[in-house]
Amino acid sequence: MKRLKKFIPKGSLILSVTSLISYILGLARDHYFAQTFGATRTLDAYNAAFLFPDLLFNILIAGGIAAAFIPILTDILHSNKEKANDYINSVITASTATMALSAIIIVIFADAITFLVAPGFAYDDRMMVAKILRVLAFSPILFAVSNTLGAMLITKKRFLFYGLSPILYNLGIIMGTIFLVPTWGVMGVAIGSLLGASFHLLARIYDAWKQGFRIRPHYDFKSPEFKKTIKLMIPKMFGHPIELATFWGFTAIASNLTPGSVAIVNFARNFQSVPISLIGITIATTSFPILSSTISRRKKGEFINVLKKSFWLIFSLSILSAIFIFTIRQPLITLFLGGGAFDSEDIQRTAATLAVFCLSIPTEASAHLLVRAFYATKNTITPVLVSIVGILIAIPGGYFLSTSYGILALPLAFFLGSIVKVLILSILLPIYLKRSVS
Repeated sequence: MKRLKKFIPKGSLILSVTSLISYILGLARDHYFAQTFGATRTLDAYNAAFLFPDLLFNILIAGGIAAAFIPILTDILHSNKEKANDYINSVITASTATMALSAIIIVIFADAITFLVAPGFAYDDRMMVAKILRVLAFSPILFAVSNTLGAMLITKKRFLFYGLSPILYNLGIIMGTIFLVPTWGVMGVAIGSLLGASFHLLARIYDAWKQGFRIRPHYDFKSPEFKKTIKLMIPKMFGHPIELATFWGFTAIASNLTPGSVAIVNFARNFQSVPISLIGITIATTSFPILSSTISRRKKGEFINVLKKSFWLIFSLSILSAIFIFTIRQPLITLFLGGGAFDSEDIQRTAATLAVFCLSIPTEASAHLLVRAFYATKNTITPVLVSIVGILIAIPGGYFLSTSYGILALPLAFFLGSIVKVLILSILLPIYLKRSVS
């Protein structure tokens, strides 16, 4: 057991368990979606509406928090706790104000935004997207606070309530689907999403409160730490949302395919995301503060040792999981999604899409660690440039291949972009470390 702990960063078990529960609930959510709506334009509309506020949030807030906040907060906590609290509150204040302004803009221009996310939809379907979009526009305000508190909890190696938040988020969506859809239709799912976002935030507020942290407005935007955060955020603003931008492009392509194609891509992607989250994101997240700490202490050898152990653990486990999911994909989808409005043809299309998505499980899982290794050294530019290369392969590839392969072109193009991204990151990381870290 002690030997195993050398290879698994502290907190990985907690995050693995909470991530597993979250994804089980995510599959339960998808089950209710499939049973209630089937692979139809109604569910396509919800998925399309969800994209834009999520993408905007990741561009403006989540990317910077993921890349800049943890390394900077780690440095401050070593010297001044009060200064650290002021820094956290400054980030919360700025991010909340930014997303509130974004919500207002989305509400005003929702009709026009539908042309960007679902250009192939008929007019009535786009108006349904706009209606849902105006509700979902407010969830990023809650996530702005929650993600900042979550990054603080990761820095302090407190993973339990951080991991519980996604569980509560999925519970909120499920509650909306079960109890509100009979009265409100698909708008009940949108309201449930807001409820889930509130649960997501409350869990992290509770743990932060236990640690003695108090949320309060703070406007020290001229501090060196805040300025450095913005500086590191700028390249990350273009890099972090690359995956979401990729699926935005895929949604636009799928909107011109058979009705239900957007929903099927999302269902298949959600199954594929389970091992990526349980293995790749979990180990990468718990390795991140360790990697940041070793760089802060100029321990290059220790950094490389942690990185190698984490990488091979992620890569080997993700290959096994990809083979497993590929093997059981048909009964898996039948079990979780089959029945109700989700017929046998929907099952076949989803299973075929998932089969191709399995190719990218090892590459996507490994990429999360490689990207965080660059972040730990406060290098946010290189992962952005590499991610841009990936999206330039994925979206045009999906578009041109869709004429021959239909919906299967999208997971195939995603895999091609993913493998190129991992190969380039793997080549560049040792070169960068050799030049910049002694």
